[in-house]
Amino acid sequence: MNAQRGAPFSYADIWPYVVAESLDELRGPVHGVVTLPHELAWSGRRRFDLDDPYDLGAFYKIVLEEGRQEHLRTLLNGEVLRRHWSEFVPARRVRALWEKAYPELRRAAA
Repeated sequence: MNAQRGAPFSYADIWPYVVAESLDELRGPVHGVVTLPHELAWSGRRRFDLDDPYDLGAFYKIVLEEGRQEHLRTLLNGEVLRRHWSEFVPARRVRALWEKAYPELRRAAA
């Protein structure tokens, strides 16, 4: 248990999530099938069709939660992130970190 809050320990509380330095630096693919590197999808599905809404959301969730700066820059797209932010369902802490860094995402989701 987390003694300070009296709550159970959560992996999400300690994981060092990464937020992009700029949404404009995110120049990843917009369409087509993309294969995630093993370090991001080490135990499951790796291929995602970005033209399929379910796959797009699953792909962005994985990269937002597991990616490092180089993954964010090469796999995510800033315009896609802005356009579909309200549809993505990353961990609560990930959403909070990104919306703190980029208030326009929070406004777009409202």
